[in-house]
This record gives sequence, structure tokens and C-alpha cells, in this order.
Amino acid sequence: KKKGGPNYKGGEGGKAMAVENVLRLVHEAYEVKIIADIKDDAADRPRQSFTDFLKSFLVRKYGLKSIATKQLGEIYNSVLAQEQKLERVRCFGLISGMVDREGWSQGMCDFTLNLLKKVCDLDGRAPNNISEWLSADKEPGVTPEAAALGIHEVSRTKVCPLAASDAVVEEIGRLPKNEAGNIIVHNLLMFAIEYHKSAVIKVKSGFMNLFLQHDTNGDGVLELGEFTTMIKTVSSMSDEREICTLYEEAMGYEDDDDDTITKETFAELAAKYQFDCPPEYLEGAPPAA
Repeated sequence: KKKGGPNYKGGEGGKAMAVENVLRLVHEAYEVKIIADIKDDAADRPRQSFTDFLKSFLVRKYGLKSIATKQLGEIYNSVLAQEQKLERVRCFGLISGMVDREGWSQGMCDFTLNLLKKVCDLDGRAPNNISEWLSADKEPGVTPEAAALGIHEVSRTKVCPLAASDAVVEEIGRLPKNEAGNIIVHNLLMFAIEYHKSAVIKVKSGFMNLFLQHDTNGDGVLELGEFTTMIKTVSSMSDEREICTLYEEAMGYEDDDDDTITKETFAELAAKYQFDCPPEYLEGAPPAA
């Protein structure tokens, strides 16, 4: 069943870390996480979730788990106090799940940090210079060309459920710019966060539309036969046993024991396995039979 987002605890007595210290740590964490992801991808290892990474990052930095836990609590308090005032802080709050816990996903986090890496690559900036770059400038920016190409390319990888359209890419050019005419990076990352969230909602809605099309008797649930037909539509699965195993997994998401699944459950399952939603189902009601 679907779980909530990351769980953080505030520091004792409501003590908050100074915001400038929070930002220095955040920028360093972005850099270290991106470098770790590069290594994990090269070794074909699963990436560490950002929440687990953040805790281990602080342990490595401070040497003791007790101190790291205390610092994390103070960071959390600072983020809650400052996220409505500072875009950089809110951006980190969303990436970490300290803000909008229920709206957080590892996919959104991966998408946003992959975009940060991509625009740095496109602008000729090495990953091990990210922290210094972000901390040295009040409004660090990326070229409009790198920002647009970055969204275009990263949205077409497995970390994003829906490729950005030309219209979405054009919106990038209207984001706030610094004095050098470059797009302020934290505005770009906030744009990426919101785009990923909207893409997830749109694709899940599309899968629910697809579900309704395959609910042949209109009872609002799918039996194994209907499920099998639908899975063959959105994936390369053809083995009946494999599909049956997937069906049993889907039933595990449900709260009842009637051997059927709902459209919400199918949408969750389809997102997990990154099935391809036919584009005709992404816009409103299911197409006419």
C-alpha cells in the first residue's frame, strides 16, 4: 500500500540552524549526492534515496550519529521557518520532503537533481564544483539554452513519466533571470519539481482512463482477464504467469479480498513499473471504442 513521504523530526526546543549554514550544507549535499548517483549508475547499483543519503551525509560530516541527528533537526526547523521566504530553502524542502511530505517522491528528487547535473554539464561546469558555484553567488544562473535543453533531455529519461512538450520547454525562457541574463537555477529547479508533479498526476489519470476502457463490464474493477488484456497494451509482458504474478501484487495494494483491483491501484502499479501510457488516454476521457 502507498506510504507517506519522508519523516523528519525537529530539533530540541525548536532550535533552528542559521539559514546561511543550512544553504552551505544543502549545496554541498547536492554536489555529493550527484557524484554518488554518477558512481551508482556507472556500477549499475540502485541509487540511495535522498532522505537516506541526507542522514548518512550528515553522519559522515559530523562523525557521530547523535550530532548528525541534532543537526538534521535544526536544519528541519530552519527549513520550516524559512521556506516561504527563500526560494532556495523551499526548493531544498521539496527535494528532501521536509516540505509537502505527501507530495514527495524519489522520482521527483531524481528528476530535479539529474536536471541540475545536466545543466552543469551543458554549461561546462564539473560536478565537483557545484557546491562552490551555488554558494558563491546570490543568484547562480544557467544559460537559457542549457536550461531548455536540460528539461527536454532529462524529461525523456526514466526518471520522468512524461516528456516535456515544446510548449513546456518554451516556458523555461520566461523564468526569472539574473543580471547576466541567465536563468536563476533555483527557479529552474522549482519549475522542474512542479513539472514532475504535474506529469505524475497526468500520467496516473491517463492510466485510470485506460483502466476504464478495459473495464468491459463497467463494474469499476478489473478481473484477471481484463487485467491481462490491458497489461499487454502498455508493456512488453506476454507470459501469462508473469502477468498473473503482477496481478497478485496489485491485489496486495487493495484493502479487500475480492480478487479484483481498482483504477487507483492500477495507476500506482503502472507508475511503479514505468509502463507506457498511450498518449490518447492522457487527455481527459477515454477515447471512444
